[in-house]
Order: sequence, then structure tokens, then C-alpha cells
Amino acid sequence: MKTHHMLKAKVILLFSLFITSATICKSQVSYFGAALLNSQKLEVFKNTTTLFTLQYADYAELEKFDQAIKKTWTITPYKIIKPEELAKYDTLANYSFFYFDGYAEKLDSTTNVNVVYALKLVTPSKKPKTKEENVLATVNLFADGNTNLLIETQDQQFGSKRSIKNNILSVLYNKSSFLNWSPGFLTGYLKQINDGLMASETCSIDYQFYNKIRLPELARETLYVPEYIKQVFSSRLALLPQSGVVLEPYNYKLKFVSYKVLDSLILNKETPVKYVVYTQRSNDKIISVYDSKDDKIIYQRFYPQSPNFEMNDLSEIKKVIVDLK
Repeated sequence: MKTHHMLKAKVILLFSLFITSATICKSQVSYFGAALLNSQKLEVFKNTTTLFTLQYADYAELEKFDQAIKKTWTITPYKIIKPEELAKYDTLANYSFFYFDGYAEKLDSTTNVNVVYALKLVTPSKKPKTKEENVLATVNLFADGNTNLLIETQDQQFGSKRSIKNNILSVLYNKSSFLNWSPGFLTGYLKQINDGLMASETCSIDYQFYNKIRLPELARETLYVPEYIKQVFSSRLALLPQSGVVLEPYNYKLKFVSYKVLDSLILNKETPVKYVVYTQRSNDKIISVYDSKDDKIIYQRFYPQSPNFEMNDLSEIKKVIVDLK
């Protein structure tokens, strides 16, 4: 047990500095290819091996996560490792890293909490014995209340910055619950990052999008909704949407399914499905629709200052479909 804690402490040496200087992400998946192109960092990244870390509980489904990554990740070779293994790659060149972290963003009197799965490139700096860190992409995660509170109040905690970060990483890897996280969901996230970085593109602030061909297909197809959306929605007493306006209901086919069933459908290439992902980020929310046919996103809308899922969110999807038909 003592050795395990020592290994975790070593992880902090690699990730003691996070992405406070990165673009604040309001889209569910963000990538920064265009910003890195001129610095040649993007080309350096393409010559790395990408190391994926998972929550400790996820390693029970290692085969599914490997299948999910293999389905969409083509930009670099990859390897799945345990979080404590990151320390041994700290001094080695030609590696990039996917890992969990969190940071608070303060704007006036408002504090937004970002819990993310981030892709980082670490390269030697011009300064002696130092390293330069570049965040290439982030995935916003819908974390549980205790995790958000920990991130929000980290400046009020006692101890060194390193010990506080150590505690946060320990919680993220061991105790946190992420509602929009599963092997199937990961395929869609990685598809956006993989293709965006391959094309040297950037996707960040308030990204909103719909596919004019794919989205209208939902008028005759089933939209799959993960069970967590139903549970989060039904746990609230509010009957009216925040706007006070009830839109025409989504009356195309809907099917609520468990993580296990949805993962199976997404990872099975023979049965493509369209599915919803709801991400809550402090006081905001992001509603996304993916098509597992090729794991591309076909709809996304960002709602500032409206964190809770509402049936109107599905009605908005129908409204776009009707307008496109």
C-alpha cells in the first residue's frame, strides 16, 4: 500500500502544472491543432506514442476501452497504462498523455469548474532542465457533486500545491463518477480529436453544429438516450423549463438504454446508432448527438447558464430536423 501511494506521488511530478493557460473549453470536446501548427508542436505530437490512462475501476473493462480507442484513434500509436506508470515516462521523449484533471475558472463573481480528460504533450524547454507542456485537446466530463466541490475549493485547502494536486488526482482516478464516460462514449470523443488534429484544426469556444444530412434521418430512426439522462432529469422537481416555454415534444422514436447496452451498440460496427450525450459543466450544459456509423458528431448545442437537462433539449433537436426537412 505504501508503494502505491509513492507511485501516485510520482505521478504528480509529471502533472503538477495543469492547463490554466489553455483556452477555456465550452464545447464538449475541444482541440487546438491550428494554434499549435506554427510552433511545430503538432508535428512533434504526430511522432509520439500516446499513453492512455483510465480510472482504476475502468481497468476491469480494459478490453472494451482498447476496442474503443482502436476504433477511432489513428493519428499516433497508442498504449493503455496505469496512472502510476506515467512516472517512468516522465524523462523519456516521444510520448503524449491522456489523463484526468480539473481546474476552476473564475469570471467576476462566477466560478466555473472544468473536469476534463486531457491530451498533453511534454517536450524539452529552451530553459535548462525544464519542460514545456502543451495541451492538445480536452474532453469535458460531467462529474459528481463532490468532485466539482473539491475542484472549486482547491484554493481554500491546506497544504502545498503539490499535495493538493495529489489529492485531486487521487479522487479523480479512484472516487469520481463521470456520467458521460464509457468505452462507447470515448469513441466519439476520440474521433473528434483524432480528425481535428489530423486536419490541424481548432474547435473550442461555443461550438455549435448540426449535420444537414444525418440529423434529419432521426425522423425515421431511433435516437438512443443513455439512462443517466433519464435519472438526472427525473430527480428534479422542476416541471417547467428554465425559459418557462414548453416546446413541441420530441415525438420521433426514443429509446433509453444502459451504459452496457449502448456501449455494445456503439462498438458493434454492424448496427450503427445515433445517441445523445448530455454534459453538465458548472452552470452550462452541452447537448450532443453522435452517429456510431463512423463515430462523428452530428449535432451539438451549448446552453450557457442553463445546466439542467430539459425535455426542451430534445425538442430543440426535433425543431432543427423539421426545419431541415
